[in-house]
Amino acid sequence: MYIRMFVLIVVSFYTSRVVLQQLGVDDYGIFTLVGSIVAMFNSLRAVFSSSTQRYLNYEMGQGNAYNLQLVFNLSIYINLIIAIIFICLVEILGIWFFAYKINIAPERLEPAFIVFQCSVGIAAISIITSVFDAEIIAHEHMNFYAIIAIVESLMKLGIVFLLSHAPFDKLSFYGYLLLGVSIIIYLINYIYCKSHFEEIKLRGLWDKKYIKQMTQFAGWNFLGNTAYTITQNGMNMILNVFGGTVVNAARGIAFQVSELTKQFLTNVNTVMTPYSIKAYAGGKYDDFQKAIFISSKILFYVQLMLTIPLIYLTPWLLQLWLGEVPEYSVVFLQLTLCISLIRSIHGPIDTIFKAKGNLKYYQIAEGIILAFPLVLGYFVLKAGAPYASIFVCCIFMELVNMFVILILARKVAGFNSTAYTYNILLPACLCLICAGGLFYFNTLTSTLWQQIVISLASMVICSAIWWWCILKREERKQILSLIPNRHVEYRTR
Repeated sequence: MYIRMFVLIVVSFYTSRVVLQQLGVDDYGIFTLVGSIVAMFNSLRAVFSSSTQRYLNYEMGQGNAYNLQLVFNLSIYINLIIAIIFICLVEILGIWFFAYKINIAPERLEPAFIVFQCSVGIAAISIITSVFDAEIIAHEHMNFYAIIAIVESLMKLGIVFLLSHAPFDKLSFYGYLLLGVSIIIYLINYIYCKSHFEEIKLRGLWDKKYIKQMTQFAGWNFLGNTAYTITQNGMNMILNVFGGTVVNAARGIAFQVSELTKQFLTNVNTVMTPYSIKAYAGGKYDDFQKAIFISSKILFYVQLMLTIPLIYLTPWLLQLWLGEVPEYSVVFLQLTLCISLIRSIHGPIDTIFKAKGNLKYYQIAEGIILAFPLVLGYFVLKAGAPYASIFVCCIFMELVNMFVILILARKVAGFNSTAYTYNILLPACLCLICAGGLFYFNTLTSTLWQQIVISLASMVICSAIWWWCILKREERKQILSLIPNRHVEYRTR
């Protein structure tokens, strides 16, 4: 999984640089604006996948083979319906946006509309492909899951090389090729699942009670996660209205980097979620709660170690990566990474509600709270505030959302939110205070080497806090026992 992540990062950073050079700042901003639907539903693909995966893992924990096949059949039906509804709604919204709101040069409207249509196709295919993603993850075939992602990234790398030889408009050509890659990846996933998993058979199985449970679960899961992704990608539309495509390009760079860092967290959470849900289904509630705690600790630390150097060295890293850095990119990226850091422990808390199978109040609360940044951001920018203000609104509402869902986790699933706050959130706040203080000194320095030293010092101090304040004694022992020269020592104890 981490080899997969390394390849994805290298390819993504390289392709972003070349695509920006090939399309230019304005066309790259158009692609970020119109093609944001691809980014939105690529992230939602994991949401659809997790809904199916929850029921697959639950039935595996129960040892029910018939229900595994039932879950697959019902998942196909549900996702087909979602894909159709999605296409209808997005086409209506897209036509309205192109007719009345979009802020781009008139001669670029046709290529932008082609990219939009390709994006709709990619998103619809991703919704269907998510069923097969769920099968692969539920059966814990992580090798293939990693390999197919590497293949997809290499295909997208090949597209970048083809851009310089585009037979017609580069922006339109790019959209068509991305759609082609999406179709090929779907076919590969289908063939693999068909040949490896017995339940991959469409037999017209139907169960009204079960489909009601799955539909409700998928619907509520979709609602909350859609609120987050629409908020994140809806910012593109608001920023376009007030700032144009140059601001969209800066937002696109920031969003791409934050999504790449989030993939590291996805690696951990993807491995932990099947185990957590199986433990809950098998009645092992202590093991389930321990899994939630330890995954939260790991996810926060991984995100923190990624975020500190990226925030401290943002101007230099963007210059090294892109060559030509779009205006506003530095501050947009720094604030977006702060949002990602707050959301780093969201995944394990999300698993609590998924294991319980009760998402209603959790997703209603999250949907309402995470919709506020768009409304607040619009009025803040209309009042003349800097473009970065919309990201500050997101940070504030993410903090509110975190505490609300912890309260709900205690009421709905009996989760020990008090222990979670005391053992994880409060020490995490201490890490953030130390990192924030050192960042202030970082802004006062003028040389790269000084900034590198300060970022390393921040990472060391935060690591020490994480090691001694967040991890328990037995967890520290388990980690040390993984080090080769200590393995024998702890085994003999």
